[in-house]
Amino acid sequence: MKSLIEDDKLFIENGPTNIIAEAFSSEKIEIYNLICEYSSKFLKDLSLEIETLKKPTFQKNIFVSEIANTMFESTKLFLPNFITPMASVAGSISELLLLKVLEKFDVNKIYINNGGDISLYINKNEKFNFSIGGETSFVVEYADTNRFGGIATSGWKGRSFSMGIADSVTVIAEKASVADAAATIIGNYIDLENSNKVKKTVANNLYEETDLNDKLITVSVENLTENEISRAMSKGRNISEHYISKNLIKSVIINLQDNILILGHKFNIKFNKKIKLLEG
Repeated sequence: MKSLIEDDKLFIENGPTNIIAEAFSSEKIEIYNLICEYSSKFLKDLSLEIETLKKPTFQKNIFVSEIANTMFESTKLFLPNFITPMASVAGSISELLLLKVLEKFDVNKIYINNGGDISLYINKNEKFNFSIGGETSFVVEYADTNRFGGIATSGWKGRSFSMGIADSVTVIAEKASVADAAATIIGNYIDLENSNKVKKTVANNLYEETDLNDKLITVSVENLTENEISRAMSKGRNISEHYISKNLIKSVIINLQDNILILGHKFNIKFNKKIKLLEG
């Protein structure tokens, strides 16, 4: 594990995890030491159950560790859709690290960003701005809501695989583990079946250790017409509104070729370039 503190932020590289954390507290160093300790523990625990975690989530799965159970419980919420506990691994790590800190320390504001999946806590009347990168980036002001927050992004252009064609799907929820799972599911729904503009390949062809096995994942998307974008977006809209109505998530921000659809709670959002805002 490599870790350093720079500009009052903690940076960790530990196996597949890349964590940036910032705590607004007089006990910053002690908090950062705790995050380092538990990030190693969670990765070790994951390694002991990794083969089961790669298998599809079922109601009766049994796990031992806290991190594995968090991944299982968050993905179970989205059954009967295809999903594995690995769909929420990054969000679950950031969420549990946050909870471990709050068990021992009084913190005014803190965020833990694990490769773009963010868990945060802010005292009442505080605000937190977070940015989502990519060719089309944007900044969201997280405020006027519950003290806990979770933000996660999925999409075919991201680090993880997607069965859909959205450039990005950002979900805001109370828990990062749930946001992570929801972003995966919603991203998979936004698709055009049998389109010659979308190229896909079997996940195993790109990465033998993937939990998606023989599922088709997107590798390229050509420029789409307005009608094609509307058809794909409608699938994302329907599933997003369903999860919002069930209070599983707060908000969804979908980007498909600079066509942006925002659903749920209306956070203040600023984009880095001109986009087409679709009616939510």
